[in-house]
Amino acid sequence: MNKNDKLNKLQQELNSMESLIIAFSGGVDSSFLASTAHEILGNKALAVTFLSEIIPRFEIQEAKKVAKEIGIEHKIIPVKLLDHKEFIKNSPQRCYFCKKILFSVLKKKAEEMHFNYVACGENMDDQESFRPGMRACQELGISTPLIKAGLTKKDIRELSRKKNLSTWDKPSMSCLATRFPYHTPLTKQALSMIEESEDFIRSLGVKQLRVRHYGETARIEVMPDDMKILIRESIRKKILNRLRQIGYIYIALDLKGYRTGSMDETGQNG
Repeated sequence: MNKNDKLNKLQQELNSMESLIIAFSGGVDSSFLASTAHEILGNKALAVTFLSEIIPRFEIQEAKKVAKEIGIEHKIIPVKLLDHKEFIKNSPQRCYFCKKILFSVLKKKAEEMHFNYVACGENMDDQESFRPGMRACQELGISTPLIKAGLTKKDIRELSRKKNLSTWDKPSMSCLATRFPYHTPLTKQALSMIEESEDFIRSLGVKQLRVRHYGETARIEVMPDDMKILIRESIRKKILNRLRQIGYIYIALDLKGYRTGSMDETGQNG
């Protein structure tokens, strides 16, 4: 089945739902889903973004911009994830507890607003990786229209480009909790340190990066081509000075470069 056939299948699926709330991060997948849902369902499609301690502030602003671009109604709902003990323990099931909390909130919102379904932007490729959060979605009956339509990340990027969505080539994002090794408790201070560090490095012209948190040590991952930026003497000194101000003593550049799931390489994290 080609990507246009998959798109038709997605449109038919969305049309059958009649009304839908979409968990909206402003990333490639949820933006494509929200855009298509808005085209099919109009004001019966609602995008909801969570405001929590693990979501970088710049991503909230990006989500607002993209929702405006799409034209879909958009709500931001605060959720205090650090109030939940099972989540802050940061076990290998952290994503399960996170999704259980967040999507329970969305299910309640859907009931209050009389929406028929709640959906997330998982695609076919997501089924191949370690995603305990998917189990929570299944338990709560969260719909996965992109998976039902058979759409891959490549399909979604190509179709997003065809629709002139600004997100078509957006780098993959993940929440700040993924920067910790498993069993390292999640704290507001440490999350803030990571966010400030990534914001600063991003301001230097680096789009795709992660700052992995090991207490007093920050391990920086960037794309191989961007390493040239970070090792310039003037830039290197700026990073050292700023990250030390933030609270890190040791700052390391990972020579293997950015990759998703790098914390899983030693079974530490996702």
